[in-house]
Amino acid sequence: MSVQGQSISLRQVRKSWGETVSLRDIDLDIPAGKFTAILGPSGCGKSTTLRVIAGLEDVTSGTVNIGDRDVTQQPPAKRNLSMVFQSYALFPHLSVAENIIFGLKVARMPRAQRQARLAEVAELLELTPYLDRKPAALSGGQQQRVALGRAVVSRRPVCLMDEPLSNLDARLRDEMRREIRKLQRALGFTMVYVTHDQTEAITMADQVVLMNQGVVEQVASPHQIYTQPATPFAARFIGTPPMNLLPAAAFGDLLSAAPADLLVGIRPEVMVQDSHGALLCQVQSVEFLGADTLVELTAAGARLLAKLPGNHAFEPGHALRFALPSDAVHLFSTESNQRIDDPSLVARISGGHP
Repeated sequence: MSVQGQSISLRQVRKSWGETVSLRDIDLDIPAGKFTAILGPSGCGKSTTLRVIAGLEDVTSGTVNIGDRDVTQQPPAKRNLSMVFQSYALFPHLSVAENIIFGLKVARMPRAQRQARLAEVAELLELTPYLDRKPAALSGGQQQRVALGRAVVSRRPVCLMDEPLSNLDARLRDEMRREIRKLQRALGFTMVYVTHDQTEAITMADQVVLMNQGVVEQVASPHQIYTQPATPFAARFIGTPPMNLLPAAAFGDLLSAAPADLLVGIRPEVMVQDSHGALLCQVQSVEFLGADTLVELTAAGARLLAKLPGNHAFEPGHALRFALPSDAVHLFSTESNQRIDDPSLVARISGGHP
């Protein structure tokens, strides 16, 4: 079983309720047959974006295209897509089999064809032994697979998922992440997946759409959004612990002539303890993590973290210097809220450290 995915495009999409604006003139391209995760904190507009694509919310202005069709004014049933919600919305009185093929029966698909599709999907999702059971007799992970089966059995080119794993425990979430990714790759449909969990986004997606306060901060691959964040928000939101963002004052005379709105970004895990390093810090606290030590520091009044390999026992107030590898230094402007490309500033900060 394979599905021909379709691309999705949003152009100048705005959604507001009176004075409250949820989406601010969004332009977004979602490629056909790929896995796109829409990521961001609560209230950023990610679920509204998904509902606009689905037709569950009307746009205030702008257009929505699926494939080569303008579906802006089309109801959900006309958009040729399937959707999986946070609550699985399974019918408790129907068996697993009846839940999966419910939409096909409504569409009056012939029985033989329905049964063939059911058998295929049940095997793919390892649900064959449970087809006669009711949802109440299944685990959370099995119920999620039934919801997935109901979505993909229709063979629609676009599948939308809104926080589908948030009700599962950590072990099941890990398992279902792999299941969903494997399913999307195997079938080839276009997946749009909303989550607030950066781990879900960067481990599952081909493309991450990072949103904040109704705007798109960055659209990039997981690798690119981690290694080249486009904005200070993207820098802080992706990565655990989050990226340190320091004012120029933290580097003393090295950056005395730097722009006043400069922020220097460096991830805690790439900081290198070095007695000749450019960054002078004072230890505030130390947290032992097993293989690593997380050190809370201050530099010129700014708080930052360093994640150092091994076990370190620093006392509060202890002075440490750090070298910052040139390929791991990120520069941002607080005025433009954008990334800056300035090799000369990076060279001053890193002091030639590779």
